[in-house]
Amino acid sequence: MKIKDYLLACISEESGEIIQAVGKSHRFGLLDVNPNTGHTNWLELRKEIHDVIAVYEMLCDEFDRVETLDRELIKQKKERVTRFMNYSAENGRLTE
Repeated sequence: MKIKDYLLACISEESGEIIQAVGKSHRFGLLDVNPNTGHTNWLELRKEIHDVIAVYEMLCDEFDRVETLDRELIKQKKERVTRFMNYSAENGRLTE
């Protein structure tokens, strides 16, 4: 296995851990404290997101790419999420 393949496998695993943290947040709430770790679900989610970013940066290093988080791409994603949140609210699905 090549390093890039190993790092891609790591990103896949870390993404799964994000999914698990989101699931626990849905079931118990973002501010609920996990009795096994003493951490809130928010803290666990934050950690897993940072783990993905760390492996992403390692993958960038492997390809000699100097990459930082693209604030414009982030802004565009926020706009799309907001647009679809509004659409969901208009359809009576989002009530908060």
